[in-house]
Amino acid sequence: MLCCRPFLLQANASYTEIGLFSITSYPYSSKLLWSPIVDAVYSPSFGRRKSWIVPIQTISALLLFTLGDQAQSFLESTDIFRLSVLFFVFVVLAATQDIAVDGWALTLLPKHHAGYAATCQTIGLNLGYFISFTVFLALNDPDFCNKHLRVEPSEVGLVTLSSYMKFWGVVYGIVTLCVALLKQEGTISKSQDSDLPNGSMGELSRAYKQLWAVVRLPAVRQLTVFLLICRVGSLAAESASPLKLLDKGVCKEALAGLVLLEFPLEIVSAVLAGRWAARRSAFGPYLVAYHMRLVLACLITALVYVFPGNAEGFGSHPVMFSALALIGVLTSFMGTLSFTSLGSFYNKISDPQMGGAYLTLLNTIANMGWSLPKVPVYWLMDLLTVRECKGPANENWHHFCPSGKHQALGSNPCTDVGGSCVVTFDGYYPLVYGMVVVGVLLGQYFCRLLPKLEAIPADQWHAKELKRE
Repeated sequence: MLCCRPFLLQANASYTEIGLFSITSYPYSSKLLWSPIVDAVYSPSFGRRKSWIVPIQTISALLLFTLGDQAQSFLESTDIFRLSVLFFVFVVLAATQDIAVDGWALTLLPKHHAGYAATCQTIGLNLGYFISFTVFLALNDPDFCNKHLRVEPSEVGLVTLSSYMKFWGVVYGIVTLCVALLKQEGTISKSQDSDLPNGSMGELSRAYKQLWAVVRLPAVRQLTVFLLICRVGSLAAESASPLKLLDKGVCKEALAGLVLLEFPLEIVSAVLAGRWAARRSAFGPYLVAYHMRLVLACLITALVYVFPGNAEGFGSHPVMFSALALIGVLTSFMGTLSFTSLGSFYNKISDPQMGGAYLTLLNTIANMGWSLPKVPVYWLMDLLTVRECKGPANENWHHFCPSGKHQALGSNPCTDVGGSCVVTFDGYYPLVYGMVVVGVLLGQYFCRLLPKLEAIPADQWHAKELKRE
């Protein structure tokens, strides 16, 4: 549900405000702080992972069902702060659940199939993205519903954010009940368990020391540098291009419909990357995808520039929408290829004796490389954008216009005297191409670094303090 929020906020919120809302994803970048607790505190009789997954999913289901109306109210009033707080809570719960799921994933598959764990994860994530983004935007859009699903037209969609959250709260609760009653965990071996009492301060202290020992490993430090900077080149284009198209009047239904084309290819690319990484080099498909994403970032930015305003769908501008669909499909394919390749490498080097903490460490660093730059990127986009005050006849008025879209549309010195703030220089374009240039330079470094990381022996990824006699 979080993935579609920028689309819902776009009409009334500035890019800076959308960037601030992205702070709600930060728990995924800081879950490392409490991951040892999730590994060390559990009920042996119920299951090491189920001890966390079941209660967290139960709480999430209850919150989805009971707070749907509040979320709808905050969205309609563009109350960014309260909306951010609400979704921050949801993401904290999801991030904590993710720690337990990561630990379970390491032991669900045999070691020789560890590379396919990332493929399973990618397919699951894409299914969730499709349901929470494409399906929701289509059913929430009155034009789509009137055209394809209704006999009598209406001014609202078939579902609202409130009703959709409540529905999935019920589904979430049912799935949680099935996991609690029907899925059994394997017994915990002595090599995986501790001789200290479960949940004791000694156990927690050792878990944090284990994690710190891994962080200090030279191999992990090199991988950390890579993960923190690897998204710089394509981040602005991939995150802001859909919002720029909405700014130009492209309808949400058309953009959401493009995901219908991308979805099956994402599944195929996940399987392809998993097989490629499992048989040969985990970073082989990643490097191919990395450079292709830089090329596609340039192409989508150029397409946004020439895209006609108020385009309602494929029938109105078939060439433009075909080009948009092609670039979108290729970008999605390359993104899935990158994600699955990295996940395959994580599963190969992670120490299952640490449970989910090792995978959580790597995923947390990777999430930081995606989420932390978003706020400054959106802020720079607003800062570089220049708006001038125009009168009714498009004449220049010498009144101040703020750079943020929300402020430019609201009350300000220009609009208060009957003028309008018009964009004369869009900061999106220089920012995207500037970041692509940085990405190209970084790509030269990655081509030398990644083969070296993959050649590091497995024992150098595991801290000596973790080894048990």
